[in-house]
Amino acid sequence: VCLIGGTHITTSKEIPMKLQGSSRIGITIEDDVWISSNCVILPNCTIGEGSIVAAGAVVTKDIEPYSIVGGIPAKKIGFRKF
Repeated sequence: VCLIGGTHITTSKEIPMKLQGSSRIGITIEDDVWISSNCVILPNCTIGEGSIVAAGAVVTKDIEPYSIVGGIPAKKIGFRKF
């Protein structure tokens, strides 16, 4: 699993990109979450409580609690039932 909690700053055209630094944005992973192998979680995403992220998924936005997501980008493919 690859958790990417930040990004490079590239807003100025006058300053070389390598000198602009980076920002720490963060990722929130709530309780009872299953993240399968080879997933990528991008900055500023929240993975809701009880969710499942399928193998190889790329999470680019928030995931609702108790969702099952998969794909590139990750989309809801199911919902956990009780």
